[in-house]
Amino acid sequence: MPRVKDKAFIINKTDYGESDIIITLFSASRGKISCIAKGAKRSRRRFPGSIELFSQISFIGFIKHPLALTRIDECQLLNPYLAIQEELKGYLNGCYFLEIINRCAAERQRNQKIFDLLEDLFTFLSEVPYNRNFNCQIRLFELQIITLLGFKPELSQCLDCGVELGNDNPGDRFFHFSPQSGGLVCNRCRPRHPTAFKVSQGTINLLNQAHRLDNELRNKVNFTPQVEIESARLCRALLRWHSGCNFKSLKILERYVENDGLPDFIPNHASNQIISNKYGVR
Repeated sequence: MPRVKDKAFIINKTDYGESDIIITLFSASRGKISCIAKGAKRSRRRFPGSIELFSQISFIGFIKHPLALTRIDECQLLNPYLAIQEELKGYLNGCYFLEIINRCAAERQRNQKIFDLLEDLFTFLSEVPYNRNFNCQIRLFELQIITLLGFKPELSQCLDCGVELGNDNPGDRFFHFSPQSGGLVCNRCRPRHPTAFKVSQGTINLLNQAHRLDNELRNKVNFTPQVEIESARLCRALLRWHSGCNFKSLKILERYVENDGLPDFIPNHASNQIISNKYGVR
């Protein structure tokens, strides 16, 4: 029975029986792994308050079979990122990213860059009060996660005919993005892509550079309202296509934005993918 010792972020958890917890981790050396923590709700010695969303932990466990749940025998809390739990805006955005990883990341495939980006993201979400370019940075994190998951969109030329940007109808500064094709299509090819939508040249140029930005440069970037709206639509359409589902946490986040940040809109049964907290979000 192979022994496992690693550090990881908790990206999902579900109660199982009277004392056990099913948890999904994203670990540094094994990527996303599904685990069972037996007796976690009863043993304070082996699991000292460490089984919470966003927490970074070190753990010891065993893998009985490649297709079986990894058994977690002991956890130690490294960083709880408590500030995320205490700020609704950060919590809702954080839950959206947890759901992206939970739904889209392949099981047991190491991806150190995603692990490092999650650490950067949770650190950013813990920095309250948030910077004025909060939404811009969230979009950049979103695009970088998409790229690291292998869903990077083609934004340099038309996927159908190969015409490069700027050569198709120069008088029109808009191009079209097709989620199904994972990239741009020109005006001529647009009729073959009924779900394609317009994206401005400015948005395309910025997104082409976004995956190269480090933390320092990310803090300096600001989006215009148009770029923010278009980039959000592009990222979310792409994730929806690749995952084959609508993200429950995104619906809650969008309702939060529509209500100007008021928490009263959140129902107690909002989602079975996000754990209950004082805001009533599951």
